[in-house]
Amino acid sequence: MSRRSEPSPKKRQPPLTRTQPAAADAKQAGAAKRVAAVVGVLALAAIIVYALWGAKHLVPGAAVAPEPTSSLPPMAAAGSAAPHWSVQGPLGPISSSSLAGSPYLLEIFATWCPHCQRMTAVLRDIRAKLPASRLAMVSVTGSPYAANATPENLVPENQQDVDAFDAQYHVSWPTIFDRDMTVARAFGMSGFPTVYIVDKKGTIAFADSGEIPEGRLLAAIRKAGA
Repeated sequence: MSRRSEPSPKKRQPPLTRTQPAAADAKQAGAAKRVAAVVGVLALAAIIVYALWGAKHLVPGAAVAPEPTSSLPPMAAAGSAAPHWSVQGPLGPISSSSLAGSPYLLEIFATWCPHCQRMTAVLRDIRAKLPASRLAMVSVTGSPYAANATPENLVPENQQDVDAFDAQYHVSWPTIFDRDMTVARAFGMSGFPTVYIVDKKGTIAFADSGEIPEGRLLAAIRKAGA
C-alpha cells in the first residue's frame, strides 16, 4: 500500500520591515530636492540674463537718474491759455511769440528717459506726415542731468548731450537744452515725456505725459487746426 506524499510546507515570506518604505521615501525626497535645485538655478540664470538684456537696451543711468519734477508746477490743463515762454536754441531763440498764429507741438523730455527715446520715433512719424509749414515742433529738456548721471554723481547736461541724442534718434526738429528749465516751469509737467499741442489761438488743445499713441496725437493735432 503506497503512502500518499505529504505536501511540502510553504515557505513563509519574511515580513516587510519599516525600513523599506522609509528608504523609498528618502530616495524620492532626494530626487525632489535635486529637481528643485535645478529649477532654482535655471530661474536665477533667467533673471540674470533678463537684467543684462535690460541694461544693454536702456540708456545707462536711466533707472537711477534723478527726476526733478517735484519742484515743478502741475501740468497746464487743456483748454487753458498757453503760457508765454522763450528759450535760446543753438540757432537762435524760439518762443511762444515766434510761433504765434500757427499750431505747434511742444515736448518736454530728458535724454536719459527710455520713454522719451521711444516717443521720438512717434514724433518722427508725425513730422514725416505733417511738414513744419503745417505744424511746428519743438522739444525742450526738462531735466538738468545728463544720461550718465547718478544720485552720487549729478553730471550736468548740456547742448552737446542733446545734439548727441538728436543724432542717435534722427531728430529733425529743434531740440533745445533749457538750462534753467524755464519751459518746464512755465507749463508744468508730471513725467517724461510731457507733450503739449497749442492751437493757432494760443490755447492748449492737448496735454498729456508718457508714451502717447500716434493716432491720438494726430487727432489732437487736427483738432488744433494743423
